[in-house]
Amino acid sequence: MSELGQRLREAREQKDINLDDLQKTTKIQKRYLLAIEEGNFDALPGKFYARAFVKNYAEAVGLDPEEIFQEFGNELPNPHKEGSELPSRRTTRAQKTPTAPKKKSKGYSIFPALVAGLLIIVVFAGIWVFAQYNSQDSAEGVVPEEQDDRFEGEISEEIPTVPDEEEEEVAAVEEESPAPEEEEVEEQTQVLSQTDVSGNHSYYTLDGTDTFEARLVAAGRSYVGIANAKGNSFFTGEVKDGDELDYDFSAEEEITFNLGASNNVQLIINEEPFELPLEAVHQKVTITFAPANE
Repeated sequence: MSELGQRLREAREQKDINLDDLQKTTKIQKRYLLAIEEGNFDALPGKFYARAFVKNYAEAVGLDPEEIFQEFGNELPNPHKEGSELPSRRTTRAQKTPTAPKKKSKGYSIFPALVAGLLIIVVFAGIWVFAQYNSQDSAEGVVPEEQDDRFEGEISEEIPTVPDEEEEEVAAVEEESPAPEEEEVEEQTQVLSQTDVSGNHSYYTLDGTDTFEARLVAAGRSYVGIANAKGNSFFTGEVKDGDELDYDFSAEEEITFNLGASNNVQLIINEEPFELPLEAVHQKVTITFAPANE
């Protein structure tokens, strides 16, 4: 048994209150009351219920909840840690790095020009040999006019130039296609801000996201009412331990949650636990939705 549980149990026994009577007073199931006395907070329906249950227990047996929290706060679980472990709805798109086209080898680019140059050299060498042969025939008494008849073609004196290495590099760069720009990924961060409180009615604004999904999880008997700004009702009635209500309000401008026995209800907005702002048993929460894309 934990020190906190022992302190609560001693106070209960001094008041001569049994667990059945305490269950009726606090509206907390007997098995949860027993789990608190034994320090077994894992048996509760959620870590966020620990402080609320301990507070109701302490008040019912005549103890000051704030003094209990200051003295034994280190024994209570941290509900914010549980919320941070929920899967994030934020999505990140995969970015592909474009593969740069392979550069052509300089040697491979120059090779055709070298082959062409060698062919031209071979042709001119052949012509030169042929001319030497004809000159020998002319020396032996062949008439010059006959020599002219043997070769009537025109010889081009223009020799193709081999491209410079720098020119090859410039041509290769011009052939490369520009790399596509990487698409920037915009991450959405929802912000749930309290704007006003009137009695047991709290007002909030949800922005920074284009999604408004709500889930209610019941840990005991409670009254729940859900309606939009036009008064259209999505749910009205009683829920019991283990019941869940799931809704997508992304198309709505405003939603009001009317919660009776609010300590028995957990409200989750876009997969993030929403801590009810008041400690009142009956309270209302109105959330105005401002989509990020509008």
